[in-house]
Amino acid sequence: MKSTTRTGQIDYIIQQLSHEELQAFVREKAAQDTDFRDTLLICFADLLGSDASNEPKYQQMLADIIQRHANADGYIHAASATHLTAAMQHLLNVARKATTPTRETLDLCLAVIGCLPALVHKMEDPDEHLYCLMQASCTILWECYSVMPNERQQALFERILLEHAKPHYLDLDLDSHLLTLLKDWSKQDQRRQTTCLHQLETLLKATAEDHWRKQYLLEQTKALLNYWKP
Repeated sequence: MKSTTRTGQIDYIIQQLSHEELQAFVREKAAQDTDFRDTLLICFADLLGSDASNEPKYQQMLADIIQRHANADGYIHAASATHLTAAMQHLLNVARKATTPTRETLDLCLAVIGCLPALVHKMEDPDEHLYCLMQASCTILWECYSVMPNERQQALFERILLEHAKPHYLDLDLDSHLLTLLKDWSKQDQRRQTTCLHQLETLLKATAEDHWRKQYLLEQTKALLNYWKP
């Protein structure tokens, strides 16, 4: 008797199909369905055999997705923004799967983080989807960090430190999740703590007459020091 569950039915269909039929289906589906294609490229990126970072590839992938949801003027209205952010969240969900190579997960999350500041200026976002994407990306990075070797942990720390130093994250209130990563990853490392404090000091010096930003950075510095107390 054939299974009545979807999983069972899919298993049965796969067993009945030949290798050539499956290949033809995947090729056709990838050509017609961009979400399926992107998922396929993320999940099996290791098969492509490149040691280079795939972040540029994911940056282009995201740029293509953004372009598909923008109007003729390049602006993304609320309805399209909902579909866009859902598509980006889908990619993050794929990246979060245990079967996705960690390197691909990192590259995709960093690409998402990097594209958010520009999106703020050309997307209607009353429900703050972009901030949710930032939170999701940073959460996935935090999860990956714990299973990475020390040298890769350090490389990721330095990359997030570099991102946090870019003023547009602070300008757009997208910096807090980045700082949370730095805060957690520095808790047991005094050298990293010093590096983070030095960066905040540099940002403070650059605030000039912006009293609101200065106060905000001072509060962040105080919060870090309290968190790192022995």
